[in-house]
Amino acid sequence: MICEKFEKCAFFKKHKKVLGSPQQYQLLVEHYCHGPLMSRCARLTYEKEKGEKPPVNLSPIGEYM
Repeated sequence: MICEKFEKCAFFKKHKKVLGSPQQYQLLVEHYCHGPLMSRCARLTYEKEKGEKPPVNLSPIGEYM
């Protein structure tokens, strides 16, 4: 299963190259976009709770970059 918003995710589009390492990016994607933590993605939660797109700098783990 893959997050329906992954291809257009503003966070990954903006921060993909500054996440530290390719491995760090891959771990976030594997866990929050394609894996067991998808339902805990802070970006999806924000959108559901507030009814608006999350800030670009909000990461899937809930931290701001």
